[in-house]
Amino acid sequence: MAEKKARTYETVFIVRPNLDEEAVDKTVAVVEEYIKAQGGNVESTEKKGRKRLAYEVDKMRDGYYVVIVFKAKAESITPLKRMMTLSEDIIRNLVVVIDPEVAHA
Repeated sequence: MAEKKARTYETVFIVRPNLDEEAVDKTVAVVEEYIKAQGGNVESTEKKGRKRLAYEVDKMRDGYYVVIVFKAKAESITPLKRMMTLSEDIIRNLVVVIDPEVAHA
């Protein structure tokens, strides 16, 4: 029954461009561990690399994009969003639900 409540989510977040590769990996690991601590299951992590932003954010013109697909319960999403918002290394984040019908198409 508990597995039925878990839904598949995708989060995209942008890490500060002034961090080195090791610091970016550490930030990604912190987000993954937070998802797991909230009872979620990380399915995939994809580092897209450093890309130019569509508009300037806090005087930064580019950032390091990361995409994580995970399964979690709905009540764990709000704390995850808050954690990413409060992180000094993450400049933007977005969490969306992946529709199961679209995921298997």
